[in-house]
Amino acid sequence: MVRERVGDWRLAWRFALVGALAGLLVLTLAQTGLTNGTFDVGQDQFFPAPAPDSQISFVEIDSRSQKDIGAYPFNNAYHAKVIDYLARLHPKVILFDIVLDHLTFHDVETGEDTDALLTKSITNAGNVVLACTLDDAPKGEFSTVAAGVGERGLGYPDHANAIRGVVLRPDPKSTCPQNESDEPAFLLALRIAGGIDSPLQVRGSEASFGKHRIPLVGNQMLINFTRGSGTSCAYVDAYNESCARPDLITDHIVVVGTKLIDAGDVRPNCMLDSQNYGYRIQADAMSTILNDRYVHVQPPISMRLAVLLLAAIVGLIVYLLSFRAAMLLTGVVLGAYYGGIYLLGRQGYLADPLYAPIAIVVAATFSLGARYVLEERERRKVERIFGQYIDPRVARQLAATRSVDELISRGERRDLTVLFMDIRGFTSMSESMRADDVLAVIQDYLDEMSKLILKWDGLIDKYVGDEVMALWNVPLAQADHPLLAIRCAYELIRNAPAVEAKLAARGLPPIAWGVGINSGPAVVGNIGSQDRLQYTALGDTVNTAARFCGAARAFDVLIGYATYQACADYIAVDELPGMQLKGKSAETFRVFKVTAIREQKGSPWVPVPTDAASHAYEANKQLYATQSVFA
Repeated sequence: MVRERVGDWRLAWRFALVGALAGLLVLTLAQTGLTNGTFDVGQDQFFPAPAPDSQISFVEIDSRSQKDIGAYPFNNAYHAKVIDYLARLHPKVILFDIVLDHLTFHDVETGEDTDALLTKSITNAGNVVLACTLDDAPKGEFSTVAAGVGERGLGYPDHANAIRGVVLRPDPKSTCPQNESDEPAFLLALRIAGGIDSPLQVRGSEASFGKHRIPLVGNQMLINFTRGSGTSCAYVDAYNESCARPDLITDHIVVVGTKLIDAGDVRPNCMLDSQNYGYRIQADAMSTILNDRYVHVQPPISMRLAVLLLAAIVGLIVYLLSFRAAMLLTGVVLGAYYGGIYLLGRQGYLADPLYAPIAIVVAATFSLGARYVLEERERRKVERIFGQYIDPRVARQLAATRSVDELISRGERRDLTVLFMDIRGFTSMSESMRADDVLAVIQDYLDEMSKLILKWDGLIDKYVGDEVMALWNVPLAQADHPLLAIRCAYELIRNAPAVEAKLAARGLPPIAWGVGINSGPAVVGNIGSQDRLQYTALGDTVNTAARFCGAARAFDVLIGYATYQACADYIAVDELPGMQLKGKSAETFRVFKVTAIREQKGSPWVPVPTDAASHAYEANKQLYATQSVFA
């Protein structure tokens, strides 16, 4: 798991680059075309859907009309009666989105010529536009008297197989011969309704239609589909001349169409399922132009820049912030992006719903992975540097919160506690011992003492022969560092009998050691030559602790005044007045020998086991001497 640590600004550019590379990977995916369908499906969900246009009304052949009038298709005389009724209400134009491709001849009951009635009604209305396709065209009796005949077809399906738009200039070979203007039916209706005589001009990505400038995408106008059917009157009510709101026909554009599943005018792959009837699509196409409410798609260059920029930003914040904050902010960026493109969609601008979000997620993943690798490397460095000097648990905690640069590259002055311990008279003793015995004694001694120092969260700074130097309050802060060092010293003395027994069992001579502790300011950091550096402490506090150790008798713990003050509630001491330390003035330096220690302020005192350690040493000394005589 990536640790909760804030990143380094000096490395931030690398993670911005990681994010940008993630963005490039996503753009490469986009170029393959494998995700085009998913892209279009996602974009369709943000397709703008305004309210129905109040300038357009519908006359719908619905199920009630079919039930009351009879089977569809209807007798042409019915169409004639509906057109007569609408014409008397003076609409701007009647777009008859029902292909009049058949004749119904004479009515059996009345004997009237139904086709002639329809021809007369269309002629008298003077503003009826008929629809056609290449395969289905109105009969000549009707097309010759209509105000115009136009194509009812739509545009090309997108990669998600959804119809978004309509072609404004159909190929003459793909429409009926009666479509003399080679224009869609809805455009002819708009000409009549708006009195537009100027020709349709299509130039590249824009079409001019009267005062309207229509953007084209892939040679088609994207329809701004509305949310509903708008004001409507059932066909049977128009037939009975009883539309509930005739005022919504007067001076309106009226579209007549079928709202029957089996009427053949349902487009299952229309953009919106609620608008998949042909007559509604025609109305929405007109509404798009009437209100200049066009749909714009995001330019490819804009999409690519957005992908790269967002990916770089996310890659950056994942590194610079803590893991939790970075994930939260990444989620916020993702949510804000989707909220933004949703709002843009409501304004008619279709943005990228797929690649930028994928880039955000991939950039966060890549940056998280890179951050993990970097911090894992830093963790291993810290554990490698400090793992042999401090308790492994502390080393792991240190690695989880600090980088190598933070730990060792910059020196700092801080208060700490220093402990020195060494073997009394070991130099002269070792001269009379075999080399392997000297190493064996030192190894057993250092093994036992090091375990106790690590147990009390000390940092083993160095070994100098038989001398051990340990630090507290570095590199991690320890509020009670003087007391930790004192408790450690107590155990160093208490463990003497066990060490003596271990040496005796191996036939090695017993040893005795003294301990010196001092607290105060010192400089800590990575110190040494360019080729060999060591994390250590320098200063008078360190030197004085070493002097205390040198002056301590066997199994005594000597401390300075600063250490005593910090631990006065937990230790009992004897002051050693007039003790002369090398390089120190006895008049200005106070030295104390720790005699007892306790767990809490009210706990009973436990004497420092100097006597027990001394007795064990003397007993094993005599045993070793005896063994040497008889060896």
